[in-house]
Amino acid sequence: MRPDNRKRGGINWSRLIGWVIFILVIAGGPLLNLLSRTLGGAVALPANLPSLIPIAIGGLVVLSIIVSAVRALGGGGRASSVPRMPTDLGGPSRLPPAPTRGPQRPQSTPAPRAFTMPSSSAPQQRLPATRFDPVISPVVLAIGVIGLLVLGGAALLFFAQGGP
Repeated sequence: MRPDNRKRGGINWSRLIGWVIFILVIAGGPLLNLLSRTLGGAVALPANLPSLIPIAIGGLVVLSIIVSAVRALGGGGRASSVPRMPTDLGGPSRLPPAPTRGPQRPQSTPAPRAFTMPSSSAPQQRLPATRFDPVISPVVLAIGVIGLLVLGGAALLFFAQGGP
């Protein structure tokens, strides 16, 4: 393996959190049953522990979003995904020579075309202003924020009345 293809050291927190979420979704209940049978009566687990699994999954999803946002703002994930360009300039080429087919004739390069500056008396054309369109439209963003507020209010109301 070449040194420039090696991965950076460290923990990929997004991948780790994703695996924990996957395990909790698939085997959260059976893992809690196994834990309670393994511990027996030595440690008393709370009775509402199985109902906390969805809350833990939601918390991990939020944590994963935060980790991704921090990595995007810091540019941490970009360095490993961008291919590196060769830096050995002027040294012997490591590529094999290109195969040749029969005698080759020299190719002529076209002569450069003459370029004349436009006269200042010619009418100047105005280019349209550069416009950057948003990735997410403001309407979709507003609906998303309102939806999150409604869901948060519904969750608060649900837990305020006693929860599950």
